Amino acid sequence: MKKNNINLLAAIGKILTNTHFRRIAVVTHINADPDALASALLAKLLVNHLYRVNIDLIFPEGLSLVSKRLVKHFLSDVEILENLVDTYDLYLVVDSSSSTALGKVGKNVLSYASRTVIIDHHLPPGDLAQRAIYTYIKKELACTNILLEAVLGAGISLDRELASISLAGILYDTGRFQRANPRTFMLSSKLLKIGVDYEEVVGLLQEPMSLSERVARLKAASRCLIIRVGNYIICGSYVSSQEASAARGLLSLGADVAVVVGGKKGEIRVSFRSTQEFYRNTGISLGRDIVPLLSDIVEGSGGGHATAAGFNGVGDAQKTLQLVLRLLASEVYRRVFRQS
Repeated sequence: MKKNNINLLAAIGKILTNTHFRRIAVVTHINADPDALASALLAKLLVNHLYRVNIDLIFPEGLSLVSKRLVKHFLSDVEILENLVDTYDLYLVVDSSSSTALGKVGKNVLSYASRTVIIDHHLPPGDLAQRAIYTYIKKELACTNILLEAVLGAGISLDRELASISLAGILYDTGRFQRANPRTFMLSSKLLKIGVDYEEVVGLLQEPMSLSERVARLKAASRCLIIRVGNYIICGSYVSSQEASAARGLLSLGADVAVVVGGKKGEIRVSFRSTQEFYRNTGISLGRDIVPLLSDIVEGSGGGHATAAGFNGVGDAQKTLQLVLRLLASEVYRRVFRQS
């Protein structure tokens, strides 16, 4: 396995030219958000530029609601598949390196890991990263940034529609620039110069909370377990769906860090969220520090960023919640009190 080649463009080009491919699948994680959507579309554009071949876009279990709205508005003729329709010569996985995050498609991709290329921005790397022929995992605010740099570096022109979706991907994963760096602004500026209407894109990203999301947030609040470690409040809860929104809801109620567990029939989904202040003051990164601890104890895998992470695995939701809360409380205590 080759890791983090400095020149992603050259590495992908070498893989494509040294092997004969008839059909390639570009795959991303389940319930693909705008960053995953943009990354997949940019990856397809890049591969088509470097190597003429049949490419299928695979979005396991479909797109998220906001991604569906972006596709309907900008790309009504794009063909989107939810399942693999063939045995592919190459699997290009974007915005994820975990087989469990790919849903039912994940087992197939894992079995053909020797034909898999990973491009991701989540840490720590998932199980696919250890077996892929090439892995490019870079700490970036959005996976769209990585693919966009490669596309622009190859001298490929973007039309206004794909540029708009690319900006949507960046805006979505940066929280509308609540998290940003010079590279993010530079790439966004290039997209705006193509002719992207910023207000149009922001408008498409905004959506009222659905009834199920509102119910999930209220249930999470009513079932909330609260642990106080010094001046930090850790909240945990469980719902059947909408875990990420429920976790964000607990932050809005005053939690410094929140974990919400969901799932059914023995499958679990864990969503972590924390405030930027919590990360700055404790140095605890949910994706780097907490998810690996959980992966060592519970069957499954995950990853994420400093203030947002996820885990998919097998187990009992409420038992997993108790375990995660203990892990969080222990880590906060270790970082805050033992080092003071």
